[in-house]
Amino acid sequence: MIRKDPYPVLTAEEAVSFIQHGSTVAFSGFSPAGAAKAVPVALANRAKQEHERNRFFKLRILTGASSGQSIDDELARADAVAWRAPYQGETSLRQKINREEVEYVDIHLSHVPQMLAYGFLGNLDICVVEATEITRDGRVYLTSSIGASPTFLQYADKVIIEINKKHSPRLREMADIVVMPPPPHRDPIAIH
Repeated sequence: MIRKDPYPVLTAEEAVSFIQHGSTVAFSGFSPAGAAKAVPVALANRAKQEHERNRFFKLRILTGASSGQSIDDELARADAVAWRAPYQGETSLRQKINREEVEYVDIHLSHVPQMLAYGFLGNLDICVVEATEITRDGRVYLTSSIGASPTFLQYADKVIIEINKKHSPRLREMADIVVMPPPPHRDPIAIH
């Protein structure tokens, strides 16, 4: 019996071809931990190529926290960021924000999932999350951070999963993920 993977396997360069100018793109991660590494670099390279062709290519970037060089620094240096929330910590992006070249919304990290779910941050076109694997039935096992990733996966029109084989597949044993209902229907987590 030949087993066929139900999900397309793409290179980072192929994956970013689905991302268009003006898209809102959410990335997983909490600092560089759990953040995509290859896709943001490929996206920055694509932005540079588009700019060399005198085409606009800027994105709205959303994360659950700071994301490190692979996202904020690479994309800022490629002049690919039009809007950023909720937090950033890279010098090149901060300088663009301070010069008012990038719109910036500084909100508490814990507010991102609810604000996205309520539509306050607009439509989420694409999310890019780092994982150790995707099961045949669609479960995504995240790497070393969770944060807003479950909400990003739930609300994104399209999903790109960056598989990082450097992490142990046993990371799936490290966390249980519970997505709470929106207020006022939210109760304490029933842990006994």
